[in-house]
Amino acid sequence: MRLYYLLQRAQKGDEEAITNIYLKFNPTIKKLSRNLSYEEAETDLIIAFLETIREIKIDKLYIKSDGAVINYIYTFLKNKSINLFKKNILQRTQTVELELDTLVDDASIDVDDNIFIANLLISLPLLQRVVLKKKFIQGFSDKEISQLLGVSRQAVNRAKNRGLMNLRKILNLKKEGECWKKRYSS
Repeated sequence: MRLYYLLQRAQKGDEEAITNIYLKFNPTIKKLSRNLSYEEAETDLIIAFLETIREIKIDKLYIKSDGAVINYIYTFLKNKSINLFKKNILQRTQTVELELDTLVDDASIDVDDNIFIANLLISLPLLQRVVLKKKFIQGFSDKEISQLLGVSRQAVNRAKNRGLMNLRKILNLKKEGECWKKRYSS
C-alpha cells in the first residue's frame, strides 16, 4: 500500500513522492526507451509517466494495493512505448530529400559547396538531419519543427545541438591532418 499512498501524495503536488515513484519505475523507463532506439525516447517516456502520475484516477483502481498500481503504471508505460515506436517508425520511413535548389545562392555557393553540404548532412542521423535542414535551410522555428515532426521542442533543440556537435566533429578532421573538403567533395 506504500506506493498507493505515494501516488496520493504525488497527486497533491508532493515532489518527494513524485521522485520516489519515478525512482521505482526508472529502470522500466530506461529499458523501454532503449528498445525504442531513438534519442529522445527516455525523455518522452518520462514526460508521459509524470503526466500519468498526475492524471491517474486512483479512486477508480479496484484494488488499492501496490501490485495494482504497479501493474497499471507498467501497462501504461508499455502501451506508451508501443505508440512511440509506431510514431518513430513512421518518421523513419519518410524519406528526406535534400533540395539543393534551396541552398543555391549564385553569389556565394557553387556546385562543389552544395555537394559538400549534402554529404555533411547525409552523415548525420535522420532526426538531426531533418531538424538542421528545417532550422537553417528552410528557416523554421523550433516550435514549428516540433509541431511538424510531432516531438517536443526540447527534443528538437537536443537534436539540433547534437547535429551541430556532430558537424563540428566531422569538420575538426582538418586538425587531425585530413583535408575535410577533399574528403567530402570527392
